[in-house]
Amino acid sequence: MIKFTYITIALLICPFAIGQEKAKSAKSEKEVSISKQDMPLSETNKENNVFINGVIQNANGKTIYLSYFNNGQLEIADSCNLKKNGKFELATFNSEPDFYRVGFTSNNFALLILSKDQKVTLNGDADSFKKSYSVKGSLESEQIKSFVLGYNEYNDSLASINKLRTSGNQTPEDQKKLSTKMELTKTKFTKFRTAFIDKNYNNLSVLIIISNLDDIKDYDQFKKIEAGLGKTNPDSKYYTSVKQKVEQIEQKIKQEEELKKRNATSQPGKMAPALNFPGLDGEVITLESLRGKYVLIDFWASWCRPCRMENPNVVQAYNKYKEAGFTVFSVSLDRDKNRWEQAIIKDGLVWPNHVSDLKQWQSAAVSKYGFRGIPHTVLIDKEGRILEKNLRGQALENKLEEIFGF
Repeated sequence: MIKFTYITIALLICPFAIGQEKAKSAKSEKEVSISKQDMPLSETNKENNVFINGVIQNANGKTIYLSYFNNGQLEIADSCNLKKNGKFELATFNSEPDFYRVGFTSNNFALLILSKDQKVTLNGDADSFKKSYSVKGSLESEQIKSFVLGYNEYNDSLASINKLRTSGNQTPEDQKKLSTKMELTKTKFTKFRTAFIDKNYNNLSVLIIISNLDDIKDYDQFKKIEAGLGKTNPDSKYYTSVKQKVEQIEQKIKQEEELKKRNATSQPGKMAPALNFPGLDGEVITLESLRGKYVLIDFWASWCRPCRMENPNVVQAYNKYKEAGFTVFSVSLDRDKNRWEQAIIKDGLVWPNHVSDLKQWQSAAVSKYGFRGIPHTVLIDKEGRILEKNLRGQALENKLEEIFGF
């Protein structure tokens, strides 16, 4: 449900995401046109309870469509061939409030929320319908129009600033001013967006803003929308989706907090968490068994290109300082033992301490050390205390030179 609903809204709001209607929709359009011509108006409107009419300028000979989404597919509910006077009427049956598109092409339409027993007036210019349309008779559709105007203004401003920034004719001072203008534009839009939510959080129109929210930073906004729709639309599929979205965000926040706690246990000055995993021969090798040496714990994998690119630096460090009391404890996040072993051979990782539970990102090592990406390194002293993290290349060489004096 959540995937379908949010994709549906995204497609409705973002016309560029819809390349073309399905053949099935084209067939539906043809069938509707024929039936409307062949049947009396009273018959065609027998089951309809939502009506849209208006006047469209510059639309002679064009067809206007009323579309909706059915199981993720764009369907045409009704259509009307426009004459010189531009008058049209569209109708459909609706049992609950939902999103609809009314327009001419996949990038020239109005986004509406229609409810049963509504009579909506829609006017505009066919050549620029997306920007010129006006709507009356549907409060939530009017709210969407107000947001779209502000959003388009914001996007136009960003495009104008970016064009100047990439023109190549700007001095460093000009670039600085443009960066400031960019930040001010974003701040202005954020305030506009927040005001829209505060005013419409209990209306379905607020869903147009979902794609502009950040899961973590805007969690409070999601909660506000959930609470609002829960009161006004408790049986709506959209409320259900928002509720599920909030639950996902809460789970994500919980995971982030747990990760921070784990990461806190592997900070410099702390004792390195224990690592006990099977080696290539199946025998368990423990990190503790290397006490008395400086150890670089290297989290990597055969499939990790940055890791493979960093391996020569680790090999160089090992060869230079192995006789001085330095070694490497390599923890692989591989799943395929053969690929892991072949990568060790190919990259010349000659130290004996290679371990893996072959669980990839489900490895216990990930949760113990709280990292999200590899390569990830942790340098520990002879007592097993963490000295530094994420040392690579020259930084690793500098630190080891500081420790060993050469």
